[in-house]
Amino acid sequence: MRGVGTDAARCRAPRLGSGGKASRVRRGGGGREGGQRVAGDFGDLHVRALKGREKNMMMTMTTLGRDRGVRASSSSSSSGKGFGGPTMEEKMEEVKANDMLIDALVEAHGAGEQQVLDVVCESLLALDKGFWMRYAMRTDSCESSEEKERMADLANLVMKITEKLVKQSEKSLDSAQGWLIKLLQQAADEQGQWHLPLNEGEIDKMRAFMKAKLMTGAQGQGEGGLEEGEEPCDMESLLATSYAWMKKAMEDEENREAQQVVPLLQKVLQLYASEFLLNFSSQAELALLQAENEALEAAGDLPSSQPAKEALEGLLMSNEEEWNAKLAKMASEEACSEDALLVELQKKKELIILGMSGGMYEQRVLVEYLQELEERVQSAFGGGKSESAQVA
Repeated sequence: MRGVGTDAARCRAPRLGSGGKASRVRRGGGGREGGQRVAGDFGDLHVRALKGREKNMMMTMTTLGRDRGVRASSSSSSSGKGFGGPTMEEKMEEVKANDMLIDALVEAHGAGEQQVLDVVCESLLALDKGFWMRYAMRTDSCESSEEKERMADLANLVMKITEKLVKQSEKSLDSAQGWLIKLLQQAADEQGQWHLPLNEGEIDKMRAFMKAKLMTGAQGQGEGGLEEGEEPCDMESLLATSYAWMKKAMEDEENREAQQVVPLLQKVLQLYASEFLLNFSSQAELALLQAENEALEAAGDLPSSQPAKEALEGLLMSNEEEWNAKLAKMASEEACSEDALLVELQKKKELIILGMSGGMYEQRVLVEYLQELEERVQSAFGGGKSESAQVA
């Protein structure tokens, strides 16, 4: 998702930036001058997405039901030989990791079901086919029938917890899809069609809806709030759905209409990152890290530039399409230095990396948004990456 544009032909990962290129008016198409009409209504988008959607990371666990009863003898069918197979060292590391997880589950089982739940939640993605094959081998190696029975009971409990988590995740994804459709509708015309590139008013409508409806909890400052009967949006699921729809659209090379949805989904990611970075003070861990940074700045132990802080805040409040012009003006007027601006960006990036759980879409969007902005800064000021702003 790094960089400015998208490259649907090569099916690269979705990117945050649009590159500022205006789409040409399609021959025979309606819509405002200078823009491209994205035909089709929201129902069509929803159906296309549902047909080929990718589930959240948790959805990989639906395969676990088919892995029950897998015995150790199955391992001979996947020896890893041939090109691209895992090395012996990699296999040993995998076995070691699986043994550590099994030991943790056994220990948690002795303490109670809640402890097992905690371990499963922390290690959900590791409970794959390889794990269950190793679990079967460990069960077979038990010396007494009592031990084997305890291992079987534990396996059943882990399966039960996993299936419950999968169902909860599916429900969350279904809700997120509904919210995503509503968010995209804010930029549509009366016929349910979009015109690219989106104008400032359409983007502002999306931003206002996101603040009021989607980020009114711990993440936002929304004023409108939820209406009676509306369920809160799980932003992680909404972001995961956005990525899945983007990937599906970009892989469908023959469907030009589907690929034109990508800029709309990019805008969703950009707006989320912008609003979060401007209003994350309610996130306890991030707020604590921010307070530590401010204390270090006050003591002179951490570089700080008020002009750079103000410049960065102005960029975060702006739409991505305005970045290049704003940065060019900053560079020409010497409002702040490139190094100072990169340092402030680095501070934000470190807060996100250190203060949020790794492997989540929320963290990924925020980091890549900041990386995109960092590249724009370097391009506008014409300098290389400052050593002080290197990512550890």
